[in-house]
Amino acid sequence: MGARMFNQILAAVKFSPASLFALEKGAQLARGYDSFLYIFHALDYRLSELDAADPKLAAIVKDTEKLFETEVIPRLGDLSNVKYEFRPADPALEACRIARKINADLIVLGCHQFREKIGLGRVDYVGMTILEKAHCPIMLVPYNE
Repeated sequence: MGARMFNQILAAVKFSPASLFALEKGAQLARGYDSFLYIFHALDYRLSELDAADPKLAAIVKDTEKLFETEVIPRLGDLSNVKYEFRPADPALEACRIARKINADLIVLGCHQFREKIGLGRVDYVGMTILEKAHCPIMLVPYNE
């Protein structure tokens, strides 16, 4: 039996409908290839200036953990090879750094445009930066209501 196509998949999420839809596709791929799914969410990078004990940061962390429980976990089904992480960071640069660190074979991103209207001229800063800087293939998943 040959090597798996994907061993490590990174899903960059921001809890938007498009991002969560892409996460579902990433989870399907991870399940189908028996891959590890690493899920990353970037908090506003300016939060890194706050002390770890700051009540504002604590509230944001609590809200993010709740979103993970209510929005992410239900989309994973029986997938067990999963790690979820979030922290204040530039979303694009941190996704690329994590992808290199875990030796990702694929980065999965949600696309806010419908399938028939996707064009690179309309990819946002985060998506374009990941496309330019990632060391591995990127899968842009068009949002399908």
